[in-house]
Amino acid sequence: MPHCTIEYSAPLADVLSMEALVTACHRGLVESELFEPQAIKTRAHSCEFFKVGESDEASFIHLNIAIMPGRSDEQKSLLLERVYDAIALITSSVSSVTIEVVDINQHYFKAMN
Repeated sequence: MPHCTIEYSAPLADVLSMEALVTACHRGLVESELFEPQAIKTRAHSCEFFKVGESDEASFIHLNIAIMPGRSDEQKSLLLERVYDAIALITSSVSSVTIEVVDINQHYFKAMN
Protein backbone atom coordinates (compact mmCIF):
# COMPACT_ATOMS: atom_id res chain seq x y z
CA MET A 1 0.00 0.00 0.00
CA PRO A 2 -0.49 2.69 -1.30
CA HIS A 3 -1.87 2.37 -4.80
CA CYS A 4 -1.37 5.42 -7.00
CA THR A 5 -3.37 5.51 -10.22
CA ILE A 6 -2.62 8.29 -12.67
CA GLU A 7 -5.29 9.14 -15.24
CA TYR A 8 -4.34 11.51 -18.04
CA SER A 9 -5.81 12.93 -21.22
CA ALA A 10 -4.49 10.76 -24.07
CA PRO A 11 -2.88 13.55 -26.15
CA LEU A 12 -0.47 14.26 -23.28
CA ALA A 13 1.41 11.07 -24.13
CA ASP A 14 2.60 12.84 -27.29
CA VAL A 15 4.16 15.73 -25.37
CA LEU A 16 5.08 14.32 -21.94
CA SER A 17 6.95 11.20 -20.91
CA MET A 18 4.42 9.11 -19.02
CA GLU A 19 7.28 6.92 -17.83
CA ALA A 20 8.93 9.99 -16.28
CA LEU A 21 5.61 11.01 -14.71
CA VAL A 22 5.11 7.59 -13.13
CA THR A 23 8.71 7.59 -11.88
CA ALA A 24 8.41 11.10 -10.41
CA CYS A 25 5.10 10.33 -8.75
CA HIS A 26 6.50 7.12 -7.29
CA ARG A 27 9.52 9.05 -5.99
CA GLY A 28 7.19 11.54 -4.27
CA LEU A 29 5.38 8.69 -2.55
CA VAL A 30 8.68 7.24 -1.35
CA GLU A 31 9.94 10.66 -0.21
CA SER A 32 6.85 11.15 1.95
CA GLU A 33 8.34 8.44 4.20
CA LEU A 34 4.80 7.33 5.07
CA PHE A 35 5.09 3.91 3.40
CA GLU A 36 7.53 1.06 2.96
CA PRO A 37 8.98 1.67 -0.53
CA GLN A 38 8.43 -1.95 -1.61
CA ALA A 39 4.71 -1.61 -0.88
CA ILE A 40 4.10 1.36 -3.20
CA LYS A 41 2.41 0.67 -6.54
CA THR A 42 2.15 3.38 -9.20
CA ARG A 43 0.59 3.11 -12.66
CA ALA A 44 -0.85 5.33 -15.40
CA HIS A 45 -3.90 4.99 -17.62
CA SER A 46 -4.74 7.05 -20.67
CA CYS A 47 -8.23 8.50 -21.07
CA GLU A 48 -9.03 8.59 -24.76
CA PHE A 49 -12.38 10.34 -24.36
CA PHE A 50 -12.46 13.34 -22.02
CA LYS A 51 -13.55 16.97 -21.65
CA VAL A 52 -11.94 19.68 -19.55
CA GLY A 53 -14.07 22.78 -19.24
CA GLU A 54 -15.10 24.42 -22.50
CA SER A 55 -11.80 24.03 -24.35
CA ASP A 56 -11.03 21.28 -26.83
CA GLU A 57 -7.32 21.94 -26.21
CA ALA A 58 -7.33 21.52 -22.42
CA SER A 59 -5.55 18.59 -20.79
CA PHE A 60 -5.64 16.92 -17.40
CA ILE A 61 -3.76 14.66 -15.04
CA HIS A 62 -5.51 13.22 -12.01
CA LEU A 63 -3.73 11.17 -9.36
CA ASN A 64 -5.74 8.95 -7.05
CA ILE A 65 -3.68 7.77 -4.09
CA ALA A 66 -5.46 5.02 -2.16
CA ILE A 67 -4.06 4.37 1.31
CA MET A 68 -5.01 2.33 4.34
CA PRO A 69 -6.87 4.34 7.00
CA GLY A 70 -5.07 5.78 9.98
CA ARG A 71 -2.97 8.62 8.56
CA SER A 72 -3.53 12.07 10.05
CA ASP A 73 -4.65 15.08 8.02
CA GLU A 74 -1.12 16.46 8.43
CA GLN A 75 0.39 13.28 6.98
CA LYS A 76 -2.03 13.38 4.05
CA SER A 77 -1.15 17.03 3.40
CA LEU A 78 2.55 16.13 3.48
CA LEU A 79 1.87 13.33 1.00
CA LEU A 80 0.07 15.74 -1.36
CA GLU A 81 2.96 18.20 -1.14
CA ARG A 82 5.67 15.59 -1.74
CA VAL A 83 3.90 14.11 -4.75
CA TYR A 84 3.04 17.46 -6.28
CA ASP A 85 6.59 18.74 -5.77
CA ALA A 86 7.88 15.62 -7.52
CA ILE A 87 5.63 16.04 -10.59
CA ALA A 88 5.33 19.85 -10.80
CA LEU A 89 8.03 20.40 -13.41
CA ILE A 90 6.83 17.56 -15.63
CA THR A 91 3.21 18.73 -15.46
CA SER A 92 3.77 22.48 -15.77
CA SER A 93 2.13 22.63 -19.23
CA VAL A 94 -0.95 20.61 -18.22
CA SER A 95 -4.22 22.56 -17.94
CA SER A 96 -5.45 20.76 -14.81
CA VAL A 97 -3.50 18.69 -12.29
CA THR A 98 -5.42 17.18 -9.38
CA ILE A 99 -4.37 14.80 -6.63
CA GLU A 100 -6.75 12.93 -4.36
CA VAL A 101 -5.84 10.90 -1.26
CA VAL A 102 -8.50 8.34 -0.39
CA ASP A 103 -8.66 6.01 2.59
CA ILE A 104 -9.45 2.45 1.52
CA ASN A 105 -12.29 0.96 3.50
CA GLN A 106 -12.01 -2.23 5.52
CA HIS A 107 -12.95 -4.45 2.58
CA TYR A 108 -9.53 -4.74 0.98
CA PHE A 109 -7.74 -7.97 0.16
CA LYS A 110 -4.08 -8.53 -0.62
CA ALA A 111 -2.31 -11.78 -1.52
CA MET A 112 1.48 -11.95 -1.62
CA ASN A 113 3.54 -14.76 -3.15
